[in-house]
Amino acid sequence: MRARPALLSSRRMVYAAIVSVLVPVNSAYATSLSLDTAIELATERDLEIAQSRDQESMLRDTARVSAALPPPSLTLSAMNFPVDTFSLDQEPMTQLQARVSQMFPPGDSRQWRAASNERSAEASVIQRSLRSAMLRQQLRTAWADGRMAQASLDTLEMNRTVFEQMLATTRASYSAGVRQARQREVLGAQASLTRLVERIERYSMLLDTTREQFSEWLTPDEVERLNFKAGTDSPPIPSSQRFDPARHPAVVLAEARRYSAEAEQRLAGELNKGGWGVSLSYGYREDPSNGSERADFVSLGVTMDLASLRSNANSARRSAARSKVNQAQKEADLQHVRLSRDYAQLIAKLDRLNSRSSLYREELLPQYRQQADATRRAFASDEARFIELQLVLVDLLNAELEALAVDAELDKSNAMLDYLLTTASMSGELE
Repeated sequence: MRARPALLSSRRMVYAAIVSVLVPVNSAYATSLSLDTAIELATERDLEIAQSRDQESMLRDTARVSAALPPPSLTLSAMNFPVDTFSLDQEPMTQLQARVSQMFPPGDSRQWRAASNERSAEASVIQRSLRSAMLRQQLRTAWADGRMAQASLDTLEMNRTVFEQMLATTRASYSAGVRQARQREVLGAQASLTRLVERIERYSMLLDTTREQFSEWLTPDEVERLNFKAGTDSPPIPSSQRFDPARHPAVVLAEARRYSAEAEQRLAGELNKGGWGVSLSYGYREDPSNGSERADFVSLGVTMDLASLRSNANSARRSAARSKVNQAQKEADLQHVRLSRDYAQLIAKLDRLNSRSSLYREELLPQYRQQADATRRAFASDEARFIELQLVLVDLLNAELEALAVDAELDKSNAMLDYLLTTASMSGELE
């Protein structure tokens, strides 16, 4: 039959294409822009971190101002001038007066107002630590998606040639009536190729979406230079690193806010004492024209704030301060519970994912490749039908994509673990 040489040639092309898929390809990809570099750039350019720095600077300046006494006041006045002549020596009550006064805030209110602002400034520093940890976890998660999408696209593109050659061979066999080829085999080959193209589109869309997640901090050129084929630069998490939710930035931030609220509570108590002030004035009088002398005046005054008259307002202020302290304490406790719960769930998930990843890499994928290789040889020697080869190759492709998805979930879980193990001191510095 004339079609026989052409079919043999097509079968050899399928054979070569399958071998190219089954034989691993070693390629070295140059990292244009690594994950750690992207995280560093994002941290430098993040608007929330920049806003936190400005807020810290503002609060520290406010604390310095709060700790100082209010400026003294100077009053210059001309008193009791006669309106008929406006003469300085006509009336004995006429005088030129200079008065200096100084107010003193109630109790230790200056100290506690400054302490409240300082604690709020420390909270801003810790908030930056928390934002940096969250940003790192967010970008590592996005990188895992991008890496999985890129690896899946590479796998699909390598298999595309095989599925195209299988479709061509099946059509030729069906047209020539060779090997009892059936129409359903042609339709199956076409459906498999269409399904593969659909997957390529889906992973291409995921890759584009992942790149867009980095565009908030990176320039379009830097986004294009992201190389998801490269591994991460992050060192593995030490197995000896202990989970301590009390030192996590989320809990430390809540504690810092509680300290600030406690300072506000002490401030509310001090404001109940009322403020006071002193004043000193000197009055100059002109001697009259008859030669007699007029003495100058010196006055000393004390001003007291009758805070007791504002009992309702003072009580409301203290009550609000107590509520703020309780709210901050509950927030710290809530964050502690959430972090502990998330850590326990994550450890259980990581055990399962590591087990699944090992199962795919050490057993399933080698078994699928051996089965594909054996079926390929049987197909080449007319001992296996096309539908058998097609099913084996589809199963192998599905297993490879599933293994990549498991690895991506493992990377995301490790990113979450790194976030949960982040610690911060009260100064807000990451450790």
